[in-house]
Amino acid sequence: MNTSYAVYTRAKAKYGKRLKEKDYKALLNCESVPDVMSYLKSNTHYINAFGEANERGMRRGLFESLLRQYQINEFDTLCRYELSVGEDISAYVAHKTEISEIIRILTMLNSREKRQYNFTVPAHIAKKTSIDLNALAKVETFEQFLEAVKKTRYSALLSKYNSQEYKQIPITEIESELYSRLYIELYKAIDKSGNSDEKSELKGFLDTIIDYRNFLNIIRLKKYYDADAKTVKSHLIPFGNLKPESIDAMCNAETAQQVYDIMAETRVGKLIDKVDYDNLDELEMKVKYKKARHNMYYSDSPSTVMISYIILCEIELHNLICLTEGARYRVDNSVIELLLIY
Repeated sequence: MNTSYAVYTRAKAKYGKRLKEKDYKALLNCESVPDVMSYLKSNTHYINAFGEANERGMRRGLFESLLRQYQINEFDTLCRYELSVGEDISAYVAHKTEISEIIRILTMLNSREKRQYNFTVPAHIAKKTSIDLNALAKVETFEQFLEAVKKTRYSALLSKYNSQEYKQIPITEIESELYSRLYIELYKAIDKSGNSDEKSELKGFLDTIIDYRNFLNIIRLKKYYDADAKTVKSHLIPFGNLKPESIDAMCNAETAQQVYDIMAETRVGKLIDKVDYDNLDELEMKVKYKKARHNMYYSDSPSTVMISYIILCEIELHNLICLTEGARYRVDNSVIELLLIY
């Protein structure tokens, strides 16, 4: 067995242990965060996710942090297992983890909600990171946040948002810029690889994801920030399959409905009718799920399978967070079930 095939089969084996419909049905009936934790420990691959943590009195913030920690450890085992495809993937995981943690902290600052924050990056992936997550854990103001990232690659980008003109931190704009950098680095790594078929497949997959992220960012920037076409275009990720004229038309559209109608007429926009969603915020994630799940069954590319597996794990984490929120606030099961993607 060659090494690339080894990591390919290992990722697929891990995917085979994902939460199934029966698990989600059982989790929907859990009445508290400890109940959710108990089920995961007893019946799923999350058996080792919680260490010595006690179920009784488990708080949502710590529970979510433990799940995130488990997930990053799972990614790390794949990256360390196969260095021939794992080095670039571990850099991607590290960069994406940094972005996720930045957005989490900024969201907490905007909402003024104090959550328990606890996160440690495995040593293999930590070599690729530039942020001191322990410093982030102590942040209570945006000024403290800027100090925590002062010596990182994000400092210049984030510092420009430290202005009194913002009533709240413009997370949508910051997220767009951060993900632009992520994909620029990822595409450079892909271009360095030798197999043209693998490069084409992986780029095609990522381009579709980027098209939908850009589409939704255009709508958000127009709807929530009343941004003009030039500003909107400056915050888009510079990749994807959408033609420049389609991008221009959406950026110049006056309403969200016009943006939607333009997207629906494009080739990549035809996917909209093939995805069952209740609101636009779900659309990007459901497109990612549909494409990544297809790759897990039909792709022969180790890199495509690994990135698809990472995306599907993130969606599973999204599901678990929805379930714990639902259990905590006693939300009706029918409402929570609509938010689950599987």
